[in-house]
Amino acid sequence: MSAVTQQAQAGPEGLTFLPDARIGMPFYYEAPVSLGSAAIGANCRFGRGSYINDGIMRENITVGRYCSIGRRVTIGAPNHPLDFATSATGLLAECDARQGITPDPATPAETVIGNDVWIAENVIILENLRIGDGAAIGAGAVVTADVPPFAIMVGAPARILRYRFDEAVCTELAHAAWWQYAHDYLTTLPLRDIAATLKRLESDKPVPDPVAYTRIAPPG
Repeated sequence: MSAVTQQAQAGPEGLTFLPDARIGMPFYYEAPVSLGSAAIGANCRFGRGSYINDGIMRENITVGRYCSIGRRVTIGAPNHPLDFATSATGLLAECDARQGITPDPATPAETVIGNDVWIAENVIILENLRIGDGAAIGAGAVVTADVPPFAIMVGAPARILRYRFDEAVCTELAHAAWWQYAHDYLTTLPLRDIAATLKRLESDKPVPDPVAYTRIAPPG
């Protein structure tokens, strides 16, 4: 059955996914979150209001609040060594075992997607990168370096096409960080009008709503 015709299933409160989704444990989320039919690695975190359609997320990835992730996206794609005689990691592991070599322990890769990030279809984001708040990644881009906040990225390797707004507006939005506030409050903001939204935030001075994850783990 294709993902188009599958019915979303409700997991723990505020978490939905399709029947063929694979969710590694432990998994952390801030409701509501939708995982579509994605394959999610262990120790991943999803912020409130974020969704992924399908694709692959490796281990140790944090997705901020209100992120939109399109189809066939890969986040946390690992690199292979290019300075040895082979780039085949399986062969290298066998060589090390047979020759009694203990490689230096690798630091676990951690990839962070900021808040209000849009990732279009067929994007690949390599491991150990930081995608800034408000960034937009164009379809088919291959992201090989950190992405600044509010940058629009295109191409392979991805480059900055432009920023979503002028420097002053980017600075104001980054300072306002509207995503840190309670969802009910956000629905009262005139989000289609940036100036009006910033004015409301300045006058209201709302109290931030701290991130509080629900943890899902295997029994025992």
